[in-house]
Amino acid sequence: MFPVELADFAVTYQAMAYTRRAHETPRISADLHRHILDVFNEHGVQIMTPAYEGDPEMPKVVAKEQWYAAPAKGPS
Repeated sequence: MFPVELADFAVTYQAMAYTRRAHETPRISADLHRHILDVFNEHGVQIMTPAYEGDPEMPKVVAKEQWYAAPAKGPS
């Protein structure tokens, strides 16, 4: 189940998952969200708000080589 809704100013999605490592839930959740954004970027899919009025001249995606540009830190 992967419900998605268009909220007033953002796309809201909810990923449903189970783990036996409950103590790792915050890290697992952060990793899942990061990977979702990475796949969107890899395929050139822009995450736009429902209120946008037009497509930008250039896609607003982050190139893979820039995913961990400072101050971001790569996966540990």
